[in-house]
Amino acid sequence: MKAQIIDVVSFLPERKMVNEPSAETSADALAGNAFFNGVRERRFASPDYLSEDLGVRAVQRLLERTGIRPESIDLIVCSCIFSDTFWPGIGPAIQHRVGAKQATILNIDTSCSSYLSGLSTARAFIESGQYRTVVVVTVTNFISRLPEFQKSRRSSVLGDGASATLVVRGEGSILARYERSHGEHYGLFRFEPDFVDGQFKNYWERGCGPITVNFSQDMVDAIRNNALQLLPDAVKRCLAEAKLSTSDVNLLITHQPNEMFLKEWRSRIGIQPPRTHDTLDRCGNMFQGSIPVTLADALDNGRVRRGDIIALGTFSNGGDFVSAMVLRWL
Repeated sequence: MKAQIIDVVSFLPERKMVNEPSAETSADALAGNAFFNGVRERRFASPDYLSEDLGVRAVQRLLERTGIRPESIDLIVCSCIFSDTFWPGIGPAIQHRVGAKQATILNIDTSCSSYLSGLSTARAFIESGQYRTVVVVTVTNFISRLPEFQKSRRSSVLGDGASATLVVRGEGSILARYERSHGEHYGLFRFEPDFVDGQFKNYWERGCGPITVNFSQDMVDAIRNNALQLLPDAVKRCLAEAKLSTSDVNLLITHQPNEMFLKEWRSRIGIQPPRTHDTLDRCGNMFQGSIPVTLADALDNGRVRRGDIIALGTFSNGGDFVSAMVLRWL
């Protein structure tokens, strides 16, 4: 038995945030850095939506479009940034609210690679015979919840949104997958409290600062170097496993941190427009949600046809994890 991806849908909050010209001065060493460029507008979820609300809306849209009954869902694989409480995750809330009475849930987190990890997990459960119908959900409800970080231009590439993907027993959609952890890069990129009066306190300590990313030029350079090496290598390895070449690929969709990364990844992989698709300029970087939201957009706009080969690639954090997948759309 094989795992077939039936459909991918997105749900984007209605509130659009249009990026204004930066007010930060050139005294900032990172002012104007291409690492933070390429986004015209993005969506903010909070306070209009809880994270569970976004996930529920995405799954409901998926059920409506595919005609699948919620009672037939066996498993919901969910990745979320940020959940509505520190603990537990939102998987059970989504399962209950969509009426998936027979389903169990699995909250998963490999950061920006979580969607591809979720598809791999769904495939494993289906091909092992344990489940027949799996829904993979991504929720990003992040930047709208960080008012202090929003004041920095370095947050202007980040957006919110959700996706839901239906995977069932059927023809095999996943031709190859590749995932590796690179723990040598762990801790390079961190969301953590800002300093308060020159003092750092961990998030579990009273009086800690607001969540932020303390970027530095060295940090940005290291992330760029890791990302530009790891992601193209992962996509090429995955294509090789599928016994395909870049010329066989009909559409390439990658993670989308900024326009510089997109351009360089495409060049290094050897796939350029019109065989690529992204939603960066109008959705921003949605972390693990970037690939499924962009894939849903490609489907909705007729960019994908039956039999097409789709290559997907992403990396996580500062490069501590990388993932790629090759699909045949059936």
